[in-house]
Amino acid sequence: MSFSLATSIRWLGCLLFLVATPALAATVQVTLDSRTVRLGESFNVVFGAEASPDGEPDFAPLKQDFDIVSQSQSSQVSIVNGRFHRKTEWLLTLIARRAGSLTLPPVSFGRDASPATPILVEEGPDPSTKNGAPSGDLIVEAEAEPRSPYVQAQVVYTLRVFFRVDVAGADLSEPAPADTLIERLGKERRYTAQRGGLDYTVVERKYALFPQKSGPLHIDPVRLEARVADGGRSRFNSLFNRATRVLRLNSNPLDLTVRAVPSAVAGKPWLPAESVQLEETWSQDPGRLKVGEPVTRTLSLRAVGATVGVLPEIAAMPETVADLRQYPDQPSLNEEKKDSGVVAAREEKVALIPGRAGRIVLPAIEIPWWNIRTDQPEVARIPQRILTIESAQGLADDGQQAAVSTPKPMTTGPAQPAAAPAVTPPDSAEPGSRWLGLALLCATGWAITAAGWWGSRYKKGRKDDKGLPRPRSSSSDDSARSVRRELQAACRANDARAARVALLRWARIRYPAKEPLTLTVWCELGAEFAEAVDRLERALYGRVETPWSGDELWGRFAGLEEVAGHRDVASPGAVLPPLYTRTQSSERSP
Repeated sequence: MSFSLATSIRWLGCLLFLVATPALAATVQVTLDSRTVRLGESFNVVFGAEASPDGEPDFAPLKQDFDIVSQSQSSQVSIVNGRFHRKTEWLLTLIARRAGSLTLPPVSFGRDASPATPILVEEGPDPSTKNGAPSGDLIVEAEAEPRSPYVQAQVVYTLRVFFRVDVAGADLSEPAPADTLIERLGKERRYTAQRGGLDYTVVERKYALFPQKSGPLHIDPVRLEARVADGGRSRFNSLFNRATRVLRLNSNPLDLTVRAVPSAVAGKPWLPAESVQLEETWSQDPGRLKVGEPVTRTLSLRAVGATVGVLPEIAAMPETVADLRQYPDQPSLNEEKKDSGVVAAREEKVALIPGRAGRIVLPAIEIPWWNIRTDQPEVARIPQRILTIESAQGLADDGQQAAVSTPKPMTTGPAQPAAAPAVTPPDSAEPGSRWLGLALLCATGWAITAAGWWGSRYKKGRKDDKGLPRPRSSSSDDSARSVRRELQAACRANDARAARVALLRWARIRYPAKEPLTLTVWCELGAEFAEAVDRLERALYGRVETPWSGDELWGRFAGLEEVAGHRDVASPGAVLPPLYTRTQSSERSP
């Protein structure tokens, strides 16, 4: 009897559980703030459950026709008549991807699910008609000029956002056409304007586009996503929360036709620009130069509406200009982003050291370019330049200044009146002139680094020594031997830069009394060593990159240290001026 009663109780419990299970399943309800919305305008959806659903929601099915702008979750617990009530809500802000009669698909919460909910999405206004975005609150428009640019030429792309409502936040994408360089121009502008009789605040952005490929170019619309005041339309905002809605708009698309390089320019440097300027400046008057004294020529190329990538190298002069040493510096490149477009600049500096008196002709420099305003080829030009070189010890006579290809030799004695200069035969003058050029060449090539590095350190504490040499200490000898080993290793490895650094350090140790320290001291130790230093300089700073072998320099240096340590090297007759001076004299035509 007891067995039958226990069995009956178990069966009754199972039956009651099965009957109660459907009642325990959570019911998920869907509530919209509007059943009709406009394309590009956000709306709110609330998924609510009175009891805890079986699992977390899966909103992935919504993404087929809707973009989820934001989502949040809230829970409320209340006690009514001694019974607990729990309510959970998920608030989603959605934007429809297309217009038409759409359906919010069921959203699963584990084994629970929300019902399908229909919604009507109406077409929004066409931004290309410029008659406003939803409700006329926002307008986004784009324009490009010119519409038929040349390849690699500048196109100014302008974006304008018109709005007449409070905007809590906005995000504006950028243009991204294919095969195009894009540069943001200037700062964002803000001003007021009228459209359709209504006052708008306008935010304007500009971009410079440089198509890299000829043919049709399509620019997709940019997208604006803004959160604006809702005017209390939404039923889901509390008294203390400001009602907002999200608006998403696209600008009008644009299509350009990119023209190829004109046939007249095919195979030549291609520089399309609105304007081009080519200028030169000199560190001193090129009409009065002296043999062996360096002068800096600065060439500047400036192009409006171009990038530095299309600026050609400024061919200052051929390497074969007779009796003129050339040491070009690294070019300086710069781009300036203005409201009107990109301005590209290239600057090249070259140090020139004349090797003879007389006149030296620098050829003209020409940079062909294409004027995109007039659609015509033009040439930026620096005319031929004639340098007048005076001898190192006095002015050249009238006949020497008039000669171009056969200048008279330099004087070897004191300066004489111009009418009757004292000269030596050409054969006897040539070695002295060649040696002076080598000595000055070595000194100027190294003066920039040596003076800047050592000048400040030797200046202090040497004001009272009158330039007299100081005895070398044992520590100096040890340092010299260490640097000597570094130089030997650099020469064996054919490392020109390391050899130059070691050579400078060795000079600082061996000649501490020389102020400012230059390699003129070394050049006076022998012409063969000077020539080895000259070849090192050319390998490092010559216009054409050449391989360098350290065997010659080390061979000339090997017996030099002992000689230099036991002889007082005479100071050069004059201190060379710095290679790059701060002041510039006005340019004088020959």
